[in-house]
Amino acid sequence: MPRQSSSIFAVSRPEIPVQSRPPSSIPARIFASCLTSVLVAVHYTNFGPLIPTLITDIHINSGQAGLFSTFLFLGLAVMYIPAGILADRYGQRPVLIGSSIILVLGGLLLPLFPNIVWVLACRFIVGLGSGAAFVAGAGVAASLGRHSSLGQGLYGGSVQIGSAMGLLVTPYLLSISGWRGSFLIWGILGILSIITWLFVRDGHVKPETKNITLGAGVRSPSVWTLGLSHMGTFGLGNAIAAWIAVYLSFQYGLPLALAATLGSLALLTGMFFRPLGGILIARNIIGAIPLLRLGTILGCAGVGLLAIPLHYPPLAIIGMACLAIGSTIPYTSVFNEAAQLRTVSKGVAQGLVSVISTPTVLLGPPLIGLLFEQTHNFTLAFGSIVLFGCVAITASFLAGPALKREAS
Repeated sequence: MPRQSSSIFAVSRPEIPVQSRPPSSIPARIFASCLTSVLVAVHYTNFGPLIPTLITDIHINSGQAGLFSTFLFLGLAVMYIPAGILADRYGQRPVLIGSSIILVLGGLLLPLFPNIVWVLACRFIVGLGSGAAFVAGAGVAASLGRHSSLGQGLYGGSVQIGSAMGLLVTPYLLSISGWRGSFLIWGILGILSIITWLFVRDGHVKPETKNITLGAGVRSPSVWTLGLSHMGTFGLGNAIAAWIAVYLSFQYGLPLALAATLGSLALLTGMFFRPLGGILIARNIIGAIPLLRLGTILGCAGVGLLAIPLHYPPLAIIGMACLAIGSTIPYTSVFNEAAQLRTVSKGVAQGLVSVISTPTVLLGPPLIGLLFEQTHNFTLAFGSIVLFGCVAITASFLAGPALKREAS
Protein backbone atom coordinates (compact mmCIF):
# COMPACT_ATOMS: atom_id res chain seq x y z
CA MET A 1 0.00 0.00 0.00
CA PRO A 2 1.48 3.39 -0.96
CA ARG A 3 2.53 5.73 1.77
CA GLN A 4 0.16 8.67 2.16
CA SER A 5 1.45 12.22 1.95
CA SER A 6 1.42 14.23 5.15
CA SER A 7 0.74 17.48 3.31
CA ILE A 8 -2.44 19.27 4.32
CA PHE A 9 -3.19 19.69 0.64
CA ALA A 10 -3.00 16.00 -0.20
CA VAL A 11 -6.12 13.94 -0.50
CA SER A 12 -4.40 10.64 -1.29
CA ARG A 13 -6.20 7.43 -0.38
CA PRO A 14 -5.74 3.70 -0.97
CA GLU A 15 -6.11 2.52 -4.52
CA ILE A 16 -8.97 0.13 -3.76
CA PRO A 17 -12.28 1.86 -3.05
CA VAL A 18 -13.76 0.91 0.30
CA GLN A 19 -17.20 2.02 1.38
CA SER A 20 -16.79 3.32 4.92
CA ARG A 21 -20.36 2.75 6.09
CA PRO A 22 -23.67 1.52 4.62
CA PRO A 23 -25.36 4.47 2.91
CA SER A 24 -28.88 5.60 3.53
CA SER A 25 -31.33 5.26 0.66
CA ILE A 26 -30.96 7.56 -2.31
CA PRO A 27 -34.23 9.44 -1.55
CA ALA A 28 -33.03 10.02 2.03
CA ARG A 29 -29.69 11.42 0.83
CA ILE A 30 -31.39 13.64 -1.73
CA PHE A 31 -33.84 14.93 0.89
CA ALA A 32 -31.10 15.64 3.45
CA SER A 33 -28.84 17.42 0.97
CA CYS A 34 -31.72 19.48 -0.42
CA LEU A 35 -32.85 20.49 3.08
CA THR A 36 -29.33 21.65 3.89
CA SER A 37 -29.20 23.52 0.58
CA VAL A 38 -32.40 25.43 1.44
CA LEU A 39 -31.23 26.31 4.96
CA VAL A 40 -27.88 27.54 3.61
CA ALA A 41 -29.27 29.55 0.71
CA VAL A 42 -31.72 31.62 2.78
CA HIS A 43 -28.67 33.49 4.06
CA TYR A 44 -27.72 34.51 0.51
CA THR A 45 -30.68 36.89 0.29
CA ASN A 46 -32.26 37.29 3.73
CA PHE A 47 -30.54 40.63 4.29
CA GLY A 48 -31.91 42.16 1.06
CA PRO A 49 -35.36 43.17 2.38
CA LEU A 50 -33.70 44.42 5.58
CA ILE A 51 -31.41 46.92 3.82
CA PRO A 52 -33.58 50.05 4.41
CA THR A 53 -34.01 49.15 8.09
CA LEU A 54 -30.32 48.34 8.56
CA ILE A 55 -29.31 51.65 6.95
CA THR A 56 -31.39 53.47 9.55
CA ASP A 57 -30.76 51.34 12.63
CA ILE A 58 -27.02 50.70 12.43
CA HIS A 59 -26.18 53.86 10.47
CA ILE A 60 -24.69 52.45 7.29
CA ASN A 61 -24.90 53.47 3.63
CA SER A 62 -25.89 51.46 0.58
CA GLY A 63 -22.32 50.47 -0.22
CA GLN A 64 -21.84 49.10 3.28
CA ALA A 65 -25.14 47.24 3.01
CA GLY A 66 -23.68 45.37 0.03
CA LEU A 67 -20.92 44.10 2.35
CA PHE A 68 -23.51 41.84 4.01
CA SER A 69 -23.30 39.74 0.85
CA THR A 70 -19.55 40.20 0.40
CA PHE A 71 -18.63 38.94 3.87
CA LEU A 72 -21.00 35.99 3.59
CA PHE A 73 -19.50 34.88 0.28
CA LEU A 74 -15.98 35.62 1.52
CA GLY A 75 -16.65 33.04 4.22
CA LEU A 76 -17.91 30.64 1.57
CA ALA A 77 -14.80 31.19 -0.54
CA VAL A 78 -12.50 30.54 2.42
CA MET A 79 -14.16 27.21 3.23
CA TYR A 80 -14.79 25.74 -0.22
CA ILE A 81 -11.38 24.10 -0.65
CA PRO A 82 -10.77 22.92 2.95
CA ALA A 83 -14.28 21.46 2.98
CA GLY A 84 -13.65 19.65 -0.31
CA ILE A 85 -10.42 18.17 1.03
CA LEU A 86 -12.06 17.07 4.29
CA ALA A 87 -15.00 15.55 2.39
CA ASP A 88 -12.58 13.57 0.19
CA ARG A 89 -10.78 12.23 3.25
CA TYR A 90 -13.54 11.60 5.75
CA GLY A 91 -16.81 11.76 3.84
CA GLN A 92 -19.44 14.44 3.35
CA ARG A 93 -21.53 13.65 6.44
CA PRO A 94 -19.05 14.83 9.12
CA VAL A 95 -18.42 18.00 7.12
CA LEU A 96 -22.14 18.65 6.78
CA ILE A 97 -22.75 18.24 10.51
CA GLY A 98 -19.79 20.44 11.50
CA SER A 99 -20.58 23.13 8.93
CA SER A 100 -24.23 23.28 9.99
CA ILE A 101 -23.12 23.85 13.59
CA ILE A 102 -20.92 26.76 12.45
CA LEU A 103 -23.80 28.23 10.42
CA VAL A 104 -26.16 28.08 13.40
CA LEU A 105 -23.54 29.63 15.68
CA GLY A 106 -23.09 32.59 13.34
CA GLY A 107 -26.84 33.06 13.04
CA LEU A 108 -27.32 33.06 16.82
CA LEU A 109 -24.47 35.48 17.48
CA LEU A 110 -25.35 38.02 14.77
CA PRO A 111 -28.30 39.79 16.49
CA LEU A 112 -26.48 40.34 19.78
CA PHE A 113 -24.98 43.75 18.94
CA PRO A 114 -26.23 46.40 16.45
CA ASN A 115 -22.71 47.16 15.27
CA ILE A 116 -21.62 46.92 11.64
CA VAL A 117 -18.26 45.31 12.49
CA TRP A 118 -19.90 42.66 14.68
CA VAL A 119 -22.66 41.93 12.20
CA LEU A 120 -20.23 41.56 9.29
CA ALA A 121 -18.01 39.26 11.38
CA CYS A 122 -21.02 37.06 12.10
CA ARG A 123 -21.99 37.07 8.43
CA PHE A 124 -18.48 35.80 7.73
CA ILE A 125 -18.99 32.98 10.26
CA VAL A 126 -22.31 32.08 8.62
CA GLY A 127 -20.44 32.07 5.32
CA LEU A 128 -17.84 29.62 6.65
CA GLY A 129 -20.57 27.17 7.56
CA SER A 130 -22.45 27.78 4.33
CA GLY A 131 -19.41 27.20 2.12
CA ALA A 132 -18.46 23.91 3.75
CA ALA A 133 -22.06 22.68 3.68
CA PHE A 134 -22.47 23.66 0.02
CA VAL A 135 -19.43 21.73 -1.21
CA ALA A 136 -20.18 18.67 0.91
CA GLY A 137 -23.80 18.66 -0.25
CA ALA A 138 -22.71 18.87 -3.88
CA GLY A 139 -20.45 15.89 -3.20
CA VAL A 140 -23.40 13.88 -1.87
CA ALA A 141 -25.39 14.71 -5.01
CA ALA A 142 -22.49 13.71 -7.27
CA SER A 143 -22.21 10.34 -5.47
CA LEU A 144 -25.67 9.06 -6.42
CA GLY A 145 -24.51 6.98 -9.38
CA ARG A 146 -26.96 7.01 -12.27
CA HIS A 147 -29.17 9.38 -10.26
CA SER A 148 -26.41 11.99 -9.89
CA SER A 149 -27.68 14.34 -12.61
CA LEU A 150 -31.17 14.41 -11.12
CA GLY A 151 -29.78 14.67 -7.60
CA GLN A 152 -27.47 17.51 -8.54
CA GLY A 153 -30.33 19.32 -10.26
CA LEU A 154 -32.62 18.95 -7.24
CA TYR A 155 -29.81 20.05 -4.94
CA GLY A 156 -29.23 23.15 -7.05
CA GLY A 157 -32.96 23.81 -7.27
CA SER A 158 -33.10 23.81 -3.48
CA VAL A 159 -30.60 26.67 -3.47
CA GLN A 160 -33.14 28.68 -5.43
CA ILE A 161 -35.92 27.75 -3.00
CA GLY A 162 -33.77 28.92 -0.09
CA SER A 163 -32.81 32.17 -1.83
CA ALA A 164 -36.46 32.83 -2.65
CA MET A 165 -37.51 32.13 0.93
CA GLY A 166 -34.91 34.61 2.14
CA LEU A 167 -36.57 37.32 0.04
CA LEU A 168 -40.17 36.24 0.51
CA VAL A 169 -40.35 35.48 4.24
CA THR A 170 -37.91 38.03 5.68
CA PRO A 171 -40.22 41.08 5.26
CA TYR A 172 -42.82 39.30 7.38
CA LEU A 173 -40.26 38.30 9.98
CA LEU A 174 -39.15 41.94 10.03
CA SER A 175 -42.67 43.12 10.79
CA ILE A 176 -43.01 40.60 13.62
CA SER A 177 -39.60 40.55 15.26
CA GLY A 178 -37.44 43.30 13.73
CA TRP A 179 -34.19 42.80 11.88
CA ARG A 180 -32.51 41.10 14.84
CA GLY A 181 -35.30 38.58 15.22
CA SER A 182 -35.26 37.90 11.47
CA PHE A 183 -31.59 36.93 11.49
CA LEU A 184 -32.06 34.93 14.71
CA ILE A 185 -34.93 32.85 13.32
CA TRP A 186 -33.01 31.97 10.16
CA GLY A 187 -30.05 30.95 12.29
CA ILE A 188 -32.11 28.69 14.55
CA LEU A 189 -33.64 26.88 11.57
CA GLY A 190 -30.17 25.61 10.66
CA ILE A 191 -30.50 23.13 13.55
CA LEU A 192 -32.78 21.08 11.28
CA SER A 193 -29.79 20.28 9.07
CA ILE A 194 -27.75 19.04 12.03
CA ILE A 195 -30.54 16.75 13.22
CA THR A 196 -31.14 15.36 9.74
CA TRP A 197 -27.52 14.40 9.07
CA LEU A 198 -27.28 12.64 12.43
CA PHE A 199 -29.66 10.04 10.97
CA VAL A 200 -28.66 10.00 7.27
CA ARG A 201 -25.53 8.21 6.00
CA ASP A 202 -23.77 9.63 2.95
CA GLY A 203 -22.31 6.37 1.62
CA HIS A 204 -18.85 7.92 1.30
CA VAL A 205 -16.47 5.91 -0.87
CA LYS A 206 -12.74 6.42 -0.60
CA PRO A 207 -11.37 7.68 -3.94
CA GLU A 208 -9.83 5.18 -6.35
CA THR A 209 -7.41 7.80 -7.59
CA LYS A 210 -4.27 8.24 -5.50
CA ASN A 211 -1.94 11.16 -4.91
CA ILE A 212 -4.40 13.86 -5.98
CA THR A 213 -3.49 17.29 -4.61
CA LEU A 214 -4.75 20.84 -4.56
CA GLY A 215 -1.99 21.72 -7.00
CA ALA A 216 -3.48 19.37 -9.58
CA GLY A 217 -6.73 21.33 -9.36
CA VAL A 218 -5.00 24.69 -9.67
CA ARG A 219 -3.21 23.47 -12.82
CA SER A 220 -6.40 22.14 -14.40
CA PRO A 221 -7.78 24.24 -17.30
CA SER A 222 -11.13 22.48 -16.86
CA VAL A 223 -11.43 23.64 -13.26
CA TRP A 224 -10.68 27.24 -14.26
CA THR A 225 -13.05 27.35 -17.22
CA LEU A 226 -15.87 25.72 -15.24
CA GLY A 227 -15.30 28.11 -12.33
CA LEU A 228 -15.24 31.22 -14.50
CA SER A 229 -18.38 30.02 -16.29
CA HIS A 230 -20.09 29.49 -12.94
CA MET A 231 -19.12 33.07 -12.06
CA GLY A 232 -21.50 34.25 -14.79
CA THR A 233 -24.39 31.97 -13.80
CA PHE A 234 -24.55 31.40 -10.04
CA GLY A 235 -22.43 34.51 -9.40
CA LEU A 236 -24.49 36.94 -11.45
CA GLY A 237 -27.74 35.53 -10.12
CA ASN A 238 -26.79 36.00 -6.48
CA ALA A 239 -25.26 39.44 -6.99
CA ILE A 240 -28.51 40.69 -8.52
CA ALA A 241 -30.68 38.78 -6.01
CA ALA A 242 -29.14 40.80 -3.17
CA TRP A 243 -30.56 44.00 -4.69
CA ILE A 244 -33.60 42.84 -6.66
CA ALA A 245 -36.14 43.87 -4.00
CA VAL A 246 -34.63 47.36 -3.73
CA TYR A 247 -34.42 47.57 -7.55
CA LEU A 248 -38.11 46.75 -8.06
CA SER A 249 -39.15 49.08 -5.24
CA PHE A 250 -37.07 51.99 -6.58
CA GLN A 251 -37.65 51.45 -10.29
CA TYR A 252 -41.39 50.82 -10.18
CA GLY A 253 -42.49 52.37 -6.86
CA LEU A 254 -43.59 49.05 -5.35
CA PRO A 255 -43.88 48.48 -1.60
CA LEU A 256 -40.78 46.67 -0.38
CA ALA A 257 -42.72 43.58 0.72
CA LEU A 258 -44.36 43.27 -2.72
CA ALA A 259 -41.03 43.89 -4.46
CA ALA A 260 -39.41 41.15 -2.37
CA THR A 261 -42.28 38.79 -3.21
CA LEU A 262 -41.90 39.38 -6.95
CA GLY A 263 -38.13 38.96 -6.70
CA SER A 264 -38.58 35.70 -4.83
CA LEU A 265 -40.91 34.38 -7.54
CA ALA A 266 -38.15 34.87 -10.09
CA LEU A 267 -35.76 32.95 -7.86
CA LEU A 268 -38.31 30.21 -7.26
CA THR A 269 -38.39 29.40 -10.96
CA GLY A 270 -34.86 28.13 -10.48
CA MET A 271 -36.19 25.19 -8.48
CA PHE A 272 -37.58 23.94 -11.78
CA PHE A 273 -34.75 24.95 -14.10
CA ARG A 274 -31.88 23.42 -12.11
CA PRO A 275 -33.49 19.95 -12.01
CA LEU A 276 -34.53 20.45 -15.64
CA GLY A 277 -30.88 20.97 -16.56
CA GLY A 278 -29.99 17.69 -14.88
CA ILE A 279 -32.80 15.86 -16.66
CA LEU A 280 -31.82 17.27 -20.07
CA ILE A 281 -28.24 16.13 -19.55
CA ALA A 282 -29.17 12.70 -18.17
CA ARG A 283 -31.42 11.99 -21.16
CA ASN A 284 -28.82 13.26 -23.65
CA ILE A 285 -31.21 15.90 -24.97
CA ILE A 286 -28.45 18.49 -24.71
CA GLY A 287 -24.82 18.22 -23.71
CA ALA A 288 -23.46 19.65 -20.47
CA ILE A 289 -21.23 22.22 -22.17
CA PRO A 290 -23.81 23.54 -24.69
CA LEU A 291 -26.18 23.98 -21.74
CA LEU A 292 -23.46 25.82 -19.82
CA ARG A 293 -22.87 28.17 -22.77
CA LEU A 294 -26.60 28.86 -23.07
CA GLY A 295 -26.76 29.70 -19.36
CA THR A 296 -23.90 32.20 -19.45
CA ILE A 297 -25.40 33.98 -22.46
CA LEU A 298 -28.86 34.21 -20.90
CA GLY A 299 -27.48 35.40 -17.54
CA CYS A 300 -25.44 38.18 -19.12
CA ALA A 301 -28.38 39.23 -21.32
CA GLY A 302 -30.70 39.33 -18.31
CA VAL A 303 -28.46 41.69 -16.34
CA GLY A 304 -28.07 43.87 -19.41
CA LEU A 305 -31.85 44.17 -19.81
CA LEU A 306 -32.31 45.12 -16.15
CA ALA A 307 -29.67 47.83 -16.55
CA ILE A 308 -31.59 49.59 -19.33
CA PRO A 309 -32.95 52.86 -17.82
CA LEU A 310 -36.57 52.42 -18.88
CA HIS A 311 -39.56 52.11 -16.55
CA TYR A 312 -41.05 49.39 -18.72
CA PRO A 313 -42.31 46.34 -16.77
CA PRO A 314 -42.10 43.81 -19.67
CA LEU A 315 -38.40 44.63 -19.99
CA ALA A 316 -37.86 43.88 -16.33
CA ILE A 317 -39.86 40.64 -16.59
CA ILE A 318 -37.84 39.43 -19.58
CA GLY A 319 -34.58 40.41 -17.90
CA MET A 320 -35.47 38.60 -14.68
CA ALA A 321 -36.59 35.54 -16.65
CA CYS A 322 -33.32 35.40 -18.61
CA LEU A 323 -31.33 35.78 -15.41
CA ALA A 324 -33.42 33.17 -13.58
CA ILE A 325 -32.94 30.59 -16.34
CA GLY A 326 -29.33 31.44 -17.15
CA SER A 327 -28.15 31.40 -13.55
CA THR A 328 -29.76 28.04 -12.74
CA ILE A 329 -30.11 25.64 -15.65
CA PRO A 330 -26.33 24.95 -16.12
CA TYR A 331 -25.77 24.08 -12.44
CA THR A 332 -25.52 20.32 -13.05
CA SER A 333 -23.17 20.95 -15.97
CA VAL A 334 -20.67 22.64 -13.68
CA PHE A 335 -20.61 20.36 -10.66
CA ASN A 336 -21.04 16.97 -12.31
CA GLU A 337 -18.37 17.75 -14.89
CA ALA A 338 -16.03 18.87 -12.10
CA ALA A 339 -16.70 15.64 -10.21
CA GLN A 340 -15.78 13.51 -13.24
CA LEU A 341 -12.31 14.92 -13.90
CA ARG A 342 -9.66 12.22 -14.13
CA THR A 343 -6.78 14.22 -12.67
CA VAL A 344 -8.50 16.07 -9.80
CA SER A 345 -10.44 14.56 -6.89
CA LYS A 346 -14.12 15.38 -6.63
CA GLY A 347 -14.03 17.52 -3.48
CA VAL A 348 -11.02 19.54 -4.57
CA ALA A 349 -12.42 20.13 -8.06
CA GLN A 350 -15.85 21.23 -6.81
CA GLY A 351 -14.29 23.39 -4.10
CA LEU A 352 -11.95 25.16 -6.52
CA VAL A 353 -14.73 25.71 -9.06
CA SER A 354 -16.78 27.35 -6.30
CA VAL A 355 -13.86 29.57 -5.22
CA ILE A 356 -13.14 30.71 -8.77
CA SER A 357 -16.80 31.68 -9.21
CA THR A 358 -16.86 34.06 -6.23
CA PRO A 359 -15.60 37.40 -7.63
CA THR A 360 -19.11 38.35 -8.80
CA VAL A 361 -20.73 37.71 -5.42
CA LEU A 362 -17.83 39.25 -3.49
CA LEU A 363 -17.49 42.44 -5.53
CA GLY A 364 -20.91 42.75 -7.18
CA PRO A 365 -23.26 43.65 -4.28
CA PRO A 366 -21.11 46.41 -2.70
CA LEU A 367 -20.26 47.76 -6.16
CA ILE A 368 -23.96 47.87 -7.03
CA GLY A 369 -24.72 49.61 -3.74
CA LEU A 370 -21.92 52.16 -4.17
CA LEU A 371 -22.85 53.06 -7.74
CA PHE A 372 -26.56 53.19 -6.91
CA GLU A 373 -25.90 55.59 -4.05
CA GLN A 374 -23.80 57.85 -6.28
CA THR A 375 -26.02 57.82 -9.39
CA HIS A 376 -29.47 57.17 -7.84
CA ASN A 377 -30.28 54.64 -10.55
CA PHE A 378 -29.40 51.07 -11.44
CA THR A 379 -28.10 51.65 -14.97
CA LEU A 380 -24.42 51.84 -14.10
CA ALA A 381 -24.89 49.74 -10.95
CA PHE A 382 -26.14 46.69 -12.85
CA GLY A 383 -24.29 47.49 -16.07
CA SER A 384 -20.94 47.40 -14.29
CA ILE A 385 -21.21 43.68 -13.55
CA VAL A 386 -22.07 42.69 -17.11
CA LEU A 387 -18.28 42.39 -17.52
CA PHE A 388 -18.37 39.30 -15.30
CA GLY A 389 -20.96 37.81 -17.64
CA CYS A 390 -18.76 38.43 -20.68
CA VAL A 391 -15.84 36.66 -19.01
CA ALA A 392 -18.13 33.73 -18.19
CA ILE A 393 -19.34 33.42 -21.80
CA THR A 394 -15.75 33.26 -23.03
CA ALA A 395 -14.84 30.64 -20.42
CA SER A 396 -17.84 28.48 -21.30
CA PHE A 397 -16.64 28.22 -24.90
CA LEU A 398 -13.15 27.24 -23.71
CA ALA A 399 -14.50 24.64 -21.27
CA GLY A 400 -15.43 22.05 -23.90
CA PRO A 401 -11.91 21.44 -25.29
CA ALA A 402 -10.43 21.49 -21.78
CA LEU A 403 -12.85 18.85 -20.52
CA LYS A 404 -12.22 16.57 -23.48
CA ARG A 405 -8.56 16.48 -22.48
CA GLU A 406 -9.14 15.89 -18.76
CA ALA A 407 -12.44 14.04 -18.26
CA SER A 408 -12.35 10.34 -17.56
